[in-house]
Amino acid sequence: MSEQIPDYFKYNKENNDKYSKKKHYELAAIEKDWPFTPEKFGYHPVDHFTACWRGFHCLYEMDDLQLLLKSFCVTLDCSVVSPPDLNGVSGKKGYGGFWEYKQVNLPLGYSGGIILCADVVGYDDWFSDYECTHHFRDVLELRFEEGIVKSGIDHSETMEEIRGFTDLSFHEQNELVADYFSLYSNKWINYYKL
Repeated sequence: MSEQIPDYFKYNKENNDKYSKKKHYELAAIEKDWPFTPEKFGYHPVDHFTACWRGFHCLYEMDDLQLLLKSFCVTLDCSVVSPPDLNGVSGKKGYGGFWEYKQVNLPLGYSGGIILCADVVGYDDWFSDYECTHHFRDVLELRFEEGIVKSGIDHSETMEEIRGFTDLSFHEQNELVADYFSLYSNKWINYYKL
């Protein structure tokens, strides 16, 4: 199976104003139901692309601490010639049935926590399950209320510690991560299972 395209977040943990350079993180876990699903906005994704079985992927961004859907790519059935606009933005047809929506800037009113990861280190087979956050150099937890970031915790050092427990098996390391992020039990985003 092809490695799947994750949803990405642009975020700067040091200075999150709209003029700062933001890093791309993968969305690895959510505490509560996510506020953006294509179906809520009239899209019905299909899986024409082996690297995107769920039929869509998103880029989110924080702008002055507000959570935004920045861009959205969706694969639609070939019979769709004019998909709906998204927050006033028309989609541009791309290769392979993908429709791309750029600069959507749709505010999302999410309340709950998320886990973001960036910069893979360690094993190459990490991507089979997203409870392997310890295989990323940068691991952040953000807490939101109505789409506004209220707090953030950098878990990178703890994940580095877990990577250092070389006497533990791969499974035992994963269990440590799952215990550490207990609020997210059974809520890891595994793009292979969507």
